[in-house]
Amino acid sequence: MRAPRVLTVLLAALLASLAGRPATAQEQAAPSPAAADTAGARITYIAGGSVYIDAGRAEGLREGTVVEVTRDGRSIATLAVAYLSEHRASCTIASATEPPAVGDEVRYVFRKPAAGGDTGETAAGRPSPAARGRFGGPGLHGRAGVRYLVLRDGGGAQDNGFTQPSLDLRLDGDGLGGSDFDLHVDVRARQTYRNWSGSEDQRLSRVYRLDSTYHLPDTRQRITVGRQFAPSLEAVSLFDGVLYESNGDRWGAGFLAGTQPDPADLGFDGTVREYGGYLVLRSLPPESRQWAVTLGLIDSYAEGDVNREWLYLQGRYRGPRLSGFLSQEIDYNRSWKTSQAGESTFSPTSTFASLHVRATDRITFQAGYDNRRSVRLWLDRITPATVFDDTHRQGAWAGASFQIGDHLRIGGDGRVSTGGPSGRADGFSASLGWDGLGAVNAGFSLRETRYGNERSDGWLHTVTGGFDLGRFARMDLSAGRVEETDQDSPELDRSDDWFGLDLEVVLVRRWFLSLSGERYTGTFQDQDQMYAAITYRF
Repeated sequence: MRAPRVLTVLLAALLASLAGRPATAQEQAAPSPAAADTAGARITYIAGGSVYIDAGRAEGLREGTVVEVTRDGRSIATLAVAYLSEHRASCTIASATEPPAVGDEVRYVFRKPAAGGDTGETAAGRPSPAARGRFGGPGLHGRAGVRYLVLRDGGGAQDNGFTQPSLDLRLDGDGLGGSDFDLHVDVRARQTYRNWSGSEDQRLSRVYRLDSTYHLPDTRQRITVGRQFAPSLEAVSLFDGVLYESNGDRWGAGFLAGTQPDPADLGFDGTVREYGGYLVLRSLPPESRQWAVTLGLIDSYAEGDVNREWLYLQGRYRGPRLSGFLSQEIDYNRSWKTSQAGESTFSPTSTFASLHVRATDRITFQAGYDNRRSVRLWLDRITPATVFDDTHRQGAWAGASFQIGDHLRIGGDGRVSTGGPSGRADGFSASLGWDGLGAVNAGFSLRETRYGNERSDGWLHTVTGGFDLGRFARMDLSAGRVEETDQDSPELDRSDDWFGLDLEVVLVRRWFLSLSGERYTGTFQDQDQMYAAITYRF
């Protein structure tokens, strides 16, 4: 029987990361504490592990601020602000139950800047509509990009590698022409020229989203038809079909029916059919302590036979000092799964839990547990650091972070990993970050990780930094080393080094240029990577 197509999820997420970055022209502004208030922004771009939002220092953000991503009134992710400009911020993903997308709303605690600056506020002290999203609101918005990726063997074998030109188009339209219809399109096309073991060309075009939503007049109901993501059920992911949703102040419900795309090329494939629904209960948004509980049931069938049937539970809580999230899938096994595969009738699968405690305005503790079999990744560059973190994703962890003054951050955590290829592994990390330095708004961060398992021990060292080049460009640099010693086979000892440089430029108001290069040298491989992209946003 065909297994649930988790490969579809990974392909969609990994290739979606080809979307380009906007420039992050940083502008120095002195933060000042003030009375807290709730404010909002929008996600404008997603690239790699960075999520860009259209709010910055002038809108009351500070480095280290934790913001919440919401979609249709539901919390789907939390982000931590890493770099700031006057009206933009680059964030890292702290946790997510669904992949953040361009256009998602961001909520955060607003801290009013010092008087006399360009705050972008209304008279009521909240961010102005222009500051919240210059490319959002009703109508058709999106981006179009042209990109070129080159990978070459760094050891001088120029015949080993590939080149990859690509195009992408993203359209998001809300209330098109004043109607009750929305439109979402995400299409990617690329041509790959490979030189390994002879020349090879590959053309690939994929549709990641193509749907239209009809909002029933004078109601809070809507129907979405086409290729889409189930908004409240992370486990369903991409499907071709129809979704009906109805939302009240304290509740919401939805029903879906459709088929899974082909995992190889994301083409239409009616082999695996899915049916399901969900019910969500939640607090009212104005309440200081917000919570929501979601219960979903999904049935999947391959050519009429049972493929997978499972229950999906999700709960979240967010208060002034404490926030937490829990998701759990429970498979119901019958038919061939119990008689031939020998599985139990009920089996818990894919658990994820996280807890954040803000002890003070400057001290935060966090802990979590993750044994999910697959997750969505936002990676446009793979380095030893990203490979390390993904390898040790499954397991339990706990740590703390401290803000010292307005610019210095330190943190540490311990992790017990159980799902990597080397079995059980322990790791301990320490980090240091300093930003907002001088007129060029320079910043840097350091990370040291010591890890070990039954076979090997090693160190991971990383350093990143960046600074502004005027008002419309920024340069970022990264470097690192992995040193690993194999206890049984010294010939497997390795030492890998990498160095990367990124340049991001705002050409004009709607045009963005990204250039990057990376040099990787290791015990078992040696390669260079170069990337260029120009993006038009409207």
